[in-house]
Amino acid sequence: MTAAAPRWSVVAPQGAAGELAGAGGAEGWQLLLETARTVRRHGLGALWLLDRTDTTPRRAPEPVWEGWTALAGLAAAVPGLELGLLSPAAPFRNAALLAKRAASADHICGGRLSLGLTAAAYVPEHHSTGAAPAAGEPSSGEGGSPEGGSPGDEESHRAVGETAEALRALWGGRPVTFAGEHVRLAAAHCVPAPHQQPLPLVLRLDAGEEGAGARRPADAAVRECTAVQWTGEPRDIAFAVEEFGRRRTALGADPGGVRHAWAAECRVFESVLERDRWLCSPHEVHFWSHHPDLLARRSLYGTPDQIADRARSLLAAGVSEFVLWFRDYPRTSSLERLLADIAPRIDTTAGPGSGAGGAEE
Repeated sequence: MTAAAPRWSVVAPQGAAGELAGAGGAEGWQLLLETARTVRRHGLGALWLLDRTDTTPRRAPEPVWEGWTALAGLAAAVPGLELGLLSPAAPFRNAALLAKRAASADHICGGRLSLGLTAAAYVPEHHSTGAAPAAGEPSSGEGGSPEGGSPGDEESHRAVGETAEALRALWGGRPVTFAGEHVRLAAAHCVPAPHQQPLPLVLRLDAGEEGAGARRPADAAVRECTAVQWTGEPRDIAFAVEEFGRRRTALGADPGGVRHAWAAECRVFESVLERDRWLCSPHEVHFWSHHPDLLARRSLYGTPDQIADRARSLLAAGVSEFVLWFRDYPRTSSLERLLADIAPRIDTTAGPGSGAGGAEE
């Protein structure tokens, strides 16, 4: 079955994983600009930033660009660039302020913004700034990805659902009163409304949780979203995509109205031996606190052929976009290699042996 060509989106080298350690402000901003221009030049997807101000998996006083400020600067400096920002939901971010920021940024970038919501907030950062959740609300530990945090629980997913519902109402341009567990508004409004109607609303979800009952996203989030970025192992993706489609249908929403993506780390190697040596190095294992095999299964590491094979298997599982953070930042060699050489040669037809599990070399 042939589908449209996949999108290749990029998570910016913002510093949240320590990739800017030791860099000065001018050097870090230049790297962001170069990355944005590379993504725009190839025109295969969007550049994503994170609503983060601290590093993960361990907090350290190293450079991290504030997401909304950097997004506005990049929108002005790189016209025509598609942009996305992944933000935690309530109680960590106020829904009315989030609506206003997104609407403003959407006008600045000419209607090219997507807003993402995640239930996996990075609680250590919020504790450090006095924005920790109230007693009884979820608390996540140190994470194993640039986004940080840990998979959300029932409370977190309800907060995402309320935030999504409130955002859609606020973006309608009329005063909104909302009385939820996590979002409370009294005649709040967002004027001007976003340039795009509707503004794309993206969910970041763990594919392994889709069948986990209470840990699934709330109905409001499922109904209001326009795309999902799945994390986790490729073998879970096909089930997650199918289950999400069934939930959309049950809610009266078009299952085909959602684009499915895989969000992962990426690094291009010249040989399998080079990749395996890197994966097993003490620094990598200690830094992410993951077994190398698990890290490899959840990521897009490998030779160009391995990456192409894994991408085809995910296309066959229902994915039509890849959202990638590159493990060799601040260098951009893997980014350039993937966008210039690997992505163009991945056809959109699932070939023999391209099952949903993919290659696990």
